[in-house]
Amino acid sequence: MGSTMAARILARAAGVERAETGSAVLAKVSLMTCLDGTTFIDTFRERGLKVWDPSRLIFCFDHFFQPDWFPQQAGKEHPKIKAFAKEQGVPAENVYDVGRNGISHHIPVEQGWALPGAVCIGADTQSSTMGAANCFALPALFGVDPIILTGDIWMIVPECVRITLTGSLPPGLNGKDVVYRLIQDLGETVGGKVIEFAGPGVASLPMDFRLAIANGSVQIGALTIIFPYDQVLEDYLEGRAREAFEPVAADADADYVATYDYDLSRFETLVAGPHDIELVRPLGQVEGLEVTAANIGSCSSGRLSDLALAADVLRGRKLHPGVRLVVTPISADTHREAAKAGLLEVFLDAGATVTQPGCGACYSGNLSPLKLGDGERCISTSVETLRGRMGSQESEVMLANAAVVAASAIEGRIADPTPYLARAMEAAHEA
Repeated sequence: MGSTMAARILARAAGVERAETGSAVLAKVSLMTCLDGTTFIDTFRERGLKVWDPSRLIFCFDHFFQPDWFPQQAGKEHPKIKAFAKEQGVPAENVYDVGRNGISHHIPVEQGWALPGAVCIGADTQSSTMGAANCFALPALFGVDPIILTGDIWMIVPECVRITLTGSLPPGLNGKDVVYRLIQDLGETVGGKVIEFAGPGVASLPMDFRLAIANGSVQIGALTIIFPYDQVLEDYLEGRAREAFEPVAADADADYVATYDYDLSRFETLVAGPHDIELVRPLGQVEGLEVTAANIGSCSSGRLSDLALAADVLRGRKLHPGVRLVVTPISADTHREAAKAGLLEVFLDAGATVTQPGCGACYSGNLSPLKLGDGERCISTSVETLRGRMGSQESEVMLANAAVVAASAIEGRIADPTPYLARAMEAAHEA
């Protein structure tokens, strides 16, 4: 049998010709990305330890900006990280402070750190996001210290599942709808395995959609997700990649434990939650449920295409008086691009609040004015729908794409964005 993309990446990182599924390899890490909630700095200082390669460690400030739950940490964590980086010789540009900041597993792709064929590790649960760049991306929540010390990670070469895509998504759908469909279909069959995408339908997915899909690995139940290298990714990396890279492709007879075929044109708008990410339903089944809060942002959304989709719905309209909408761009660059495109003006004119980049309202410990009270229901583009995630234990969080969130914020109830998007397309055609 041939090799999967995961096996090829791990073999290369381990310096071996071939890595068999189920074998153990010691893989060299190309990048370690950390959020602003560190646990290793004190250990390194106390023991006099040194980072394996300061040039390959980055920090992204995305969570702690005077949050409610960690007031002392918020005032200490950022200066502590910057001081540690200076002590260790980590270049100043590797610390993504306010003004350059963004989510710790989005920044590596956006800024050309996470590259095809590499092993990229992140200290955040959603670090599989980087797999959109044809790399092996893995969250290392309990093994950060040895990785940062040695630059190596022991891996059992994982089993892989191939998903072959054809067609293209209908207008108004994006990567989040793909994630919800895979949760619905595959949640019990891909546990601990790597999902690798293939097929002509991949070319129809822009990078923003791929990042959103790869971000959903944990929620789907997979170990990580890897997209193939193609023209879309090549164009994205042009002028962005920080060093030379060597893409990987799966062999035609790669050792997949299962294969699935999907026609993207047959996908529909889905909503997840409340309280359980596996509670996925068609939009029509939850239409009309009252909402008092709406959120666009987090690592599964908040990219420029998400903001543009929401703006198409909101342009020239006002929020329902009983709904507050908060919009959080995923990164400083996205924030600037949205401003140049006039999207922020659309949100502000509609009555929304736009916050600085970061994780935003995804959970109530982050910086955001959106804290849910008892009995509230929020429709959000964020990554989790757990009880109490965005505030009160007696509130509900339901998840959908940015168009659904925007339409719901206008109507004060979960709403179908199709009529709004149709009018937006008509207006664009007339213009």
